[in-house]
Amino acid sequence: MLRITVTNGPAEQRWILQGRPIAPWIGELESSWKESLSRRHPQRCVVDLTEVTLIDERGEKLLEAMKRAGAESIACGVYVKHVLEVIDSQCEHK
Repeated sequence: MLRITVTNGPAEQRWILQGRPIAPWIGELESSWKESLSRRHPQRCVVDLTEVTLIDERGEKLLEAMKRAGAESIACGVYVKHVLEVIDSQCEHK
């Protein structure tokens, strides 16, 4: 299960993900993200992964795309922090 909450403030759009950004739920996150890209004002975007427990390959690819589009991610826990480190290194090498 994946819960997606998006809040918009004057300076920041925050995406709070809870659960597992994996198939079959990752499609909803991907379509919501693509839709928001066309509407977002030049504000900071933060993806809050503090309540994420598992990320599959498709979820990693989407998080990488979000980072490339300027999103910042926050996380806690060894697993999710490691996934973000891998994504960061992939973004640096491409």
